[in-house]
Amino acid sequence: MPASAHPAAPVRQTGWIADVALAALTVVLFVAVALATGVRPPWDGVIPVALFLGALLLVRRRWPMPVLLLSVAAVFAYHLGHPSPAGWIWPVAAAYFTAATASRPRWVVAVGVAQLVYSAVDARLIIDRNLVRYLMHTLGEGLLLAALVAAGLAYATSLRRRDLLREAEYRDLREGPAGTEPPRPLPTRSGIRGRPWPR
Repeated sequence: MPASAHPAAPVRQTGWIADVALAALTVVLFVAVALATGVRPPWDGVIPVALFLGALLLVRRRWPMPVLLLSVAAVFAYHLGHPSPAGWIWPVAAAYFTAATASRPRWVVAVGVAQLVYSAVDARLIIDRNLVRYLMHTLGEGLLLAALVAAGLAYATSLRRRDLLREAEYRDLREGPAGTEPPRPLPTRSGIRGRPWPR
């Protein structure tokens, strides 16, 4: 078995643990914030949507963009049926980050801008009562989206740089030090390369 195959299993296991942790954290935070903002009862939309968002994160590495689109659609459906100040971007923060690392950033930004525009329109009733709160909501969601996309792109860049360094190290090991040639087998009496002549 090649040496490079041994660390694959621990890496996959670590990734799976991270996905489960993110899914559990998303479920807990979504339910907690919804309850804190006065949404009742929790089983009427809150917990089912939270479980759906968490389940999607379990396959975020395999299908990053479909997971993002389904997560955004779930948040849209939740806010349409349950008016709540619970937020639009943060419930799908992990999906945005993952899609930014693995997919085309322009599509991720387009989805995020569409969600931001709709959330700003949806919260327009707050303007007359509390303009500062409306601005904090809109700008806060926008800054969070920008931070998630930037973090995803930075992480993807670091992974590509690490892969390039590994490839360069592997080539150096194969080729040996600069200016030297790989060792050649010694000639035999018959002229065929193989074992050296007996001394």
